[in-house]
Amino acid sequence: MLELFSKHRKFFVTGIVVFSSLMFLLVFQENKNISAVFQGFVVGIACLLLIPMFYSKIVLEEPLSNLGLKSGRFLSGILSIIFVLPIACGIEIALTLWFPVFHEQYIFSRLIQTNFLWFLFYELVLSSALLFLYEIFFRGLVQMLWLKALGFWSVGLQAILFYVFFLLKEDFSWQKVPILIFAPFAGYVAYRSKSLWYSFGASWIFIFLTDVFFLTYY
Repeated sequence: MLELFSKHRKFFVTGIVVFSSLMFLLVFQENKNISAVFQGFVVGIACLLLIPMFYSKIVLEEPLSNLGLKSGRFLSGILSIIFVLPIACGIEIALTLWFPVFHEQYIFSRLIQTNFLWFLFYELVLSSALLFLYEIFFRGLVQMLWLKALGFWSVGLQAILFYVFFLLKEDFSWQKVPILIFAPFAGYVAYRSKSLWYSFGASWIFIFLTDVFFLTYY
């Protein structure tokens, strides 16, 4: 057992870092005297961004490019985005037809619905920040660093871990469905492009199209 751990020490230690970060997010208790949104933002940055970067750069002494923060393969990235977006959009449209509650419960604040500048702020800043955190952790730390040796299987495994994490959080809302839909597609784009920038861009475009669709069509 010790020999196995020694031989695959990086794999086991990285797995411990991954599960420890997710467990902390799951068991974290909010302070009622502080804004829940602010607390979630700070804890999210710490667990999903700072820990992966610190672990890669300081502990492993590896460049952040191992997390996918590099230029990657341009043509593969663009082609994979073009390939996955129509499929993901088709799945989402099908879900809106099968489950009318989807568009009924996909709710925006009145400010975002009525003020174009607030809508831009929401999409370009708030939504982008959240998506980037998920990309760094699940497509970067999990898929590209921890499960890299598994090749294409890493795409599905990171998506499964993503789903399990949201299932255990027990705070499901239809607002999260688009992010869940696109998790395997983002992993595929990251796998093909070898870069988080393409999977992040694809995720953002998909969420943006989703928001525009529900704001304008319904």
